[in-house]
Amino acid sequence: MLAVSVDVKTKTVMFQDGYKMEYRKLFIATGSRPRTINYKGKDIGNVFHLRTPEDANSIARLAGSRNAVIVGTSFTGMEVAAALTDKAHSVSVIGIDAVPFRKALGEKVGKSLMRLFEGNRVKFYMLNEVSEMRGHHGQLKEVVLKSGKVLRADVCVIGTGEWPRWLLLLL
Repeated sequence: MLAVSVDVKTKTVMFQDGYKMEYRKLFIATGSRPRTINYKGKDIGNVFHLRTPEDANSIARLAGSRNAVIVGTSFTGMEVAAALTDKAHSVSVIGIDAVPFRKALGEKVGKSLMRLFEGNRVKFYMLNEVSEMRGHHGQLKEVVLKSGKVLRADVCVIGTGEWPRWLLLLL
């Protein structure tokens, strides 16, 4: 059920189907939506924002012995990269900063973690962004970077952060 309004005076929540529920205490968990990036080729298949267990299963299945590209160098992107190092043929990570986790953990920790990942066959394309995703028969085959570098890719995971879903709080 989707909540559409909260009346704090009467302590009730109204749902999309018209059902009204009273509460004593209310915890509001609005969730989030993935941050998107702009690039050509948004209609190409095998490009994921990791949101559900089904997404995780599809990513793992598609990455097996293939080329995986991860966009984003914070927690989601780097966790996906770590999970795919022993499954995929290759793992490439694209980031806008000089090192992974720079904003969250700092330059020094980011450099150390980058070396650790590189020791596990992860290639980094830092200070870079996606320009285009190209496919064949609707399925991803290449990721083109703004630098002009072209990466082979059978699956891509975009882990560039989340936006909170806070619209309900305005109602």
